[in-house]
Amino acid sequence: MKIAIASVTRSCLLAAVSVLAWSGPPPAHAQPRGGEPVAFEVAELSGNARTLQGVLFKAAGIASKGAVVLVHGSSGWSDHREGHYGRALSAQGYTVLAIDTFGPRGIASTGENQGQLTALQQTRDAFAARRFLVERSHAPARIAVMGFSRGGLVALYAADRTYLPEQAERFAVAIPFYPACSGRPREPRPASVVFMVLGEKDDYTGVAPCEKLAREYANAGGKIDVKVYAGASHGFDGDPAHTRLFRLATVETYIDCEVFAEPDGRFAYGGKHFTEASYLALLGEMNKGCMKKGASFWTNVARKEEATRDVLAFLDAQFTRN
Repeated sequence: MKIAIASVTRSCLLAAVSVLAWSGPPPAHAQPRGGEPVAFEVAELSGNARTLQGVLFKAAGIASKGAVVLVHGSSGWSDHREGHYGRALSAQGYTVLAIDTFGPRGIASTGENQGQLTALQQTRDAFAARRFLVERSHAPARIAVMGFSRGGLVALYAADRTYLPEQAERFAVAIPFYPACSGRPREPRPASVVFMVLGEKDDYTGVAPCEKLAREYANAGGKIDVKVYAGASHGFDGDPAHTRLFRLATVETYIDCEVFAEPDGRFAYGGKHFTEASYLALLGEMNKGCMKKGASFWTNVARKEEATRDVLAFLDAQFTRN
């Protein structure tokens, strides 16, 4: 496992923090621009089928180097994140499918209520998007999943066979951006090559829990690189108009929680076990125990550009070396 940390001037960061502390709602998000609207079906835990929407960015050039599924976070998809990566990656020869897991379910945001949708269901959504790409003749061995925050957790779930073991076909590569790592497998079963992107100043999902998860993934034989971006908060690759710190006082954070996924797929917390069907009960226990509220955010344009370059380099190393 590789961990890289760039330097940062803490006094400058503290000065920036003192400038603005905003507790209002995040700005409204828009559908990613520049791609083709598509639709595909996914089976939910109930067995019912649901139609999801996506935006497909076609690779520039004659043949696609590979394909990437983008999974948004708790605030839903946006043009300044999913749109940005869709355009940036497709311009360099990758097909990109950004998916909307909230809109078809009538969800605006899960930041203040994570119980509206399970991350496991969003992982099913990601696998359904992968099948959509395979059906469009994309090579299965050259498909990646890339997720942000809650979507980063989806990328981690997809990368480990502890979660949804019935999904035999997995992503070759998983790229979780600042994921929630408070839950991790008791016995990791690596399935994908992972590049984890973290913000040094992340007080929403944090750095230490993810570094611990990465060490355990590597110890289990998984291939994983971790890069911590200096001076970067949670969601540092967001709207370039919001470079000043703002604080969301009511978002739920589980940074101090520790939940284990057992080999049989159940979740263990506080001496009790829970299934996906009892997800709300698990959250209820966590809300009484380890859950806190409030986190800080700001966009770091330089780190966003750096992360974009790093993702492209990582994908190229995995998909174009032969």
